[in-house]
Amino acid sequence: MSCCVLLALAGCSSPRREPPPPPDLASLASPCEFLRDAERESLGLGPGALTSAPGLAGGAETTMCLYREAQPRDGAGAYVDSVSVSFLPASLEVAEQALEEVEGRGLFTAGRMSPFAAAPDGVLQREGTRLGEATCERLFAVRPDRAVQVGLTVERLPLGERACEVATRLAPVVDARIPRPTPD
Repeated sequence: MSCCVLLALAGCSSPRREPPPPPDLASLASPCEFLRDAERESLGLGPGALTSAPGLAGGAETTMCLYREAQPRDGAGAYVDSVSVSFLPASLEVAEQALEEVEGRGLFTAGRMSPFAAAPDGVLQREGTRLGEATCERLFAVRPDRAVQVGLTVERLPLGERACEVATRLAPVVDARIPRPTPD
């Protein structure tokens, strides 16, 4: 086969497939649709487990999807142990207030998570420890009647580093999925 034929064949490869656009969080029916299979597998997470609970302040049902580490990790280095995505059927303000109240009454968690505050990118976040694990929680609105809380737990958090910084570095696909507020 001549060199020209090989070059021609090499140029005839199938078109490169672009990844599909990120899902529209406002229209998702389930928080388990937050991460695609390839995305959660790239993080080493298993399929999401869906749970539901009575809504905030007696409102509509709250649903949560928990993606946990698929296999135990060998070796050193920080990694994301789990990602939780909660759909809260309330405005951002109501969701923030209700979550702060729940945190304040928590038997095992009170005082271990900081209050929500605006991060440099404008998204509300808090960090601390939840059940002994370094945790970063982000809270944002996707509709006037739906807030979303994304929690990331980090194992082997490096000394001196903050949970949210490490979670953003280790799970960029999760961070990219979070909408940033637009300046007024």
